[in-house]
Amino acid sequence: MIAASMLAQLAQAIEQTPPAQRDDIEQFKPFLQGVSLTCCSDNDIPGRAKPVYQGAGFDLYLVDATAHCACLTNDLTIASAVVLARHDDED
Repeated sequence: MIAASMLAQLAQAIEQTPPAQRDDIEQFKPFLQGVSLTCCSDNDIPGRAKPVYQGAGFDLYLVDATAHCACLTNDLTIASAVVLARHDDED
């Protein structure tokens, strides 16, 4: 489970970080209290997926790993990880 307040603090920290420094996700992990965080390009996210947060230059997605295969979810109660999807400049 991921608390909405935890996600809000993470989003705020990312917003306050210059886009060129957002690849260093280690700086954001203290906001997640043991929840996994990964970073990718928004082009790596399936087109039908809906972010739980849309920021300036990035989106946040949640990962559900309760089943055999992990998938994206918008349900905070079953989410076990967060994906930071950076927007590419070419988009």
